[in-house]
Amino acid sequence: MDKNSDINKYILQKCIKRNIVNKKEKYAPEIDFVFAVSGAAALGKTAFCKNLERYLNDRRINTVHIPLDGFLLDRKTRQDRKLSGYNPESTDMPLLIETMKELIYDAREINLPLYDHRTGKHSGFKLICPGQVIILDGIMSLHYEIRERFTNFNIFLYSDDLVMRGLRLLVDMEERGYSVFEALSHSDEEFASYNKWIYHQIFFANLRISVGKQRELSV
Repeated sequence: MDKNSDINKYILQKCIKRNIVNKKEKYAPEIDFVFAVSGAAALGKTAFCKNLERYLNDRRINTVHIPLDGFLLDRKTRQDRKLSGYNPESTDMPLLIETMKELIYDAREINLPLYDHRTGKHSGFKLICPGQVIILDGIMSLHYEIRERFTNFNIFLYSDDLVMRGLRLLVDMEERGYSVFEALSHSDEEFASYNKWIYHQIFFANLRISVGKQRELSV
């Protein structure tokens, strides 16, 4: 199976319509699925999530996409503390948990913090309303404190080492404003942090999606 449309159809037919996973006990009545979408930086998680959100909404399944990058500490703070973005300490986990409780347990509107990767700073808030399907987009979506509390269907995007390194270098330079030397200087450290903090999440995934060098997807 390949291409986003085939994967979206698979998720709709095999997961949502067949209702293959149980709601967590504390979910608000109107919420049925909370998807986690995790994996290495730069593999296209956000593009995948936005595509899935559009696909489901077009089929009258009320779906909301929640990028979790807004809960990151700003870049200068992380640099001062020598924290990789893969390290859970780089995320304001208490705020993330409390915000998700409001959205998923209480079905309340939330002010979702936004983060600008080019500047490394926060850039305001976006009002989010709950939906039947909530897509949590980010490497902390499968962190155990989030996974155990909130998600009931987990997706992990992965690739081979060379592709992950190459795509990360491109994103750091094109989207985050790094020079090639800055991007290369922390490549090994970031890759080690990914292996330490994130890769094990693949074992908690209901669906594993392989990413090619042109960001083509396959299951």
